[in-house]
Amino acid sequence: MAKVIDGQGEYTVKATGEVVKYNYSFVAYDSLEDMLENIEGGEATVLKNAQRMLKVDANNTAREKAKVENGHSTRKALSEEDKAANKAERQANKAMLDKIKALSPEQREALGF
Repeated sequence: MAKVIDGQGEYTVKATGEVVKYNYSFVAYDSLEDMLENIEGGEATVLKNAQRMLKVDANNTAREKAKVENGHSTRKALSEEDKAANKAERQANKAMLDKIKALSPEQREALGF
């Protein structure tokens, strides 16, 4: 079954620093079969769109990697130690969230969640 997802994006105008927000929407499908039935052009269009997405993803990854290597990225390159520490922190946060979710509503309310 297809459903419309609404989102909001933003970009910064380089000349002024102004942040411009915009709305967009797209259709999300529950299965490949739904997509094939509902997209005009069927299988050929779905394949073409999937290939385009793979190209865009590959280009985005390669561009960011080149920026990092050339010192042009605003993203901090993480060491293996930093990656491991971040992963451990995410796992600890997830474990804590799982414990909170396992509590009854009354217990959560008593703890302020």
